Amino acid sequence: MAASCDLVDVDPPELQFPFELDKQISCPLRIANKTERTVAFKVKTTSPKKYCVRPNNGVVRPRSASVVVVTMQAQIVAPPDLQCKDKFLVQSVVVDDGLSAKDITSQMFLRDENNMVEEVKLKVSYVMPPEPAMEIAEESDIPKRILVPMQRILDNGRSGSELSSGNVSLRSAEMGTELGSPLGRFVRNEDMLKTASPVVETRVHAGPDEQYLELSALVAKLTEEKKSALEQNRKLREELELARRQASQHQGGFSLAFVLVIGLLSIILGCLVKK
Repeated sequence: MAASCDLVDVDPPELQFPFELDKQISCPLRIANKTERTVAFKVKTTSPKKYCVRPNNGVVRPRSASVVVVTMQAQIVAPPDLQCKDKFLVQSVVVDDGLSAKDITSQMFLRDENNMVEEVKLKVSYVMPPEPAMEIAEESDIPKRILVPMQRILDNGRSGSELSSGNVSLRSAEMGTELGSPLGRFVRNEDMLKTASPVVETRVHAGPDEQYLELSALVAKLTEEKKSALEQNRKLREELELARRQASQHQGGFSLAFVLVIGLLSIILGCLVKK
């Protein structure tokens, strides 16, 4: 039921905002003129920095209505238990018939013996936002709803894992070609869903926990493969470094033996020449 005075009806009688953090929320306010006279109105609030009212004043012709939009600025902190103490005040007064909105002044809403100003007080309340209805995906949406989130997770988790050495290939896991991989099961499920009934399709999309477990298993598998590949690369580097050292020692030993043999031959030749 609309809040009412002798001049106007204000609807709704309480401003309700579906509260969400970091989001501007608007609530329409309808001001209806019940009289045969022109009525000017003005909207005030106890928290002018928190709310934006457009227009915050105006003129309503006889037996007509005007709509005001109240917008709550984006909030970064939720109030305890969604409790709100903010209030709005709608003032109305009879004015000359030829008056327009740009002619409205604050003095028109000052009460005195010759100026009857009526007021309607409105409370503000916060309510929980409505939950979105569960949508049943069409067949054409199945690859996008399943494979695209999977690819995004893979892209985020494979930084630095494009390894060219060893026997581990993450690309095959990304494409779901490894036997028994979760993504491979998703790809096979896509073919199965093309011929499945709508009931089966609904059950697949109504089980986010199962999909979450599949995603977690795939991420864990890729992480383990990445660790294994890095370990293999480390071992290969150690073996290569060891081979280099052995080759260097072998080359050094050969040169020293050659020098000793030459020296020994030189001494023998010297002795023979002296004799």
